Amino acid sequence: MIRKTSSTDISNPGLQPGAFCPTPVFKKYLSQKPWKIATDILFILLILMLVIPSTRRVLLSGAAGIRTLVMPLESKEKGKSLDEAGWNWSMIDMEGKKYTFSDFRGEVIFLNQWATWCPPCRAEMPSIEKLYKKNGGNIRFVMLTNEEPQKVRLYLQKEGYTFPVYIGQIGGSDLASRTIPSTTIIDSKGNIRVHKTGAYNWNSEKIKRLIRSML
Repeated sequence: MIRKTSSTDISNPGLQPGAFCPTPVFKKYLSQKPWKIATDILFILLILMLVIPSTRRVLLSGAAGIRTLVMPLESKEKGKSLDEAGWNWSMIDMEGKKYTFSDFRGEVIFLNQWATWCPPCRAEMPSIEKLYKKNGGNIRFVMLTNEEPQKVRLYLQKEGYTFPVYIGQIGGSDLASRTIPSTTIIDSKGNIRVHKTGAYNWNSEKIKRLIRSML
């Protein structure tokens, strides 16, 4: 006669019904450094985006959140004073008014270089909009692109973004970047506090604490 085994009748008496018991291989995997696990997750997200294009925006937003949790904000530019070339370049706002970046000298500045066609740029936009709504009166937001104003205007209207956008291009300076999105946070003394490329959750507690420390 074969005895019927209940769900609680298992070889390991310490294991509760329905409990998750990781294998030794999985335990070893989880013991890796967080950034290695994050890299694997980001790779899986990339594959999903290629296979299911409609999930691109959601997955990119998730990837930005993962980067926020495991990737440091440190950069080789951190702590440097912005060079003069970094202040002396021109741009126009969406109404056509001309500015130089030096017009904002002495303010805390959030500079983001982006484009409407850039998926990682689009993925981090909701977090930037949230940060702007909470801090737009305290710091200067410069959302910089070099695209046609009408194309940018249509994109902003479609997405409902209210942060200030400028049209221009940075020349040779500490701020110049060949990769977008690229974000730089500069304190009121002209020191670069953050200089980071790639999508990020800019409304994270880490960023909000940094901004509060500069005000």
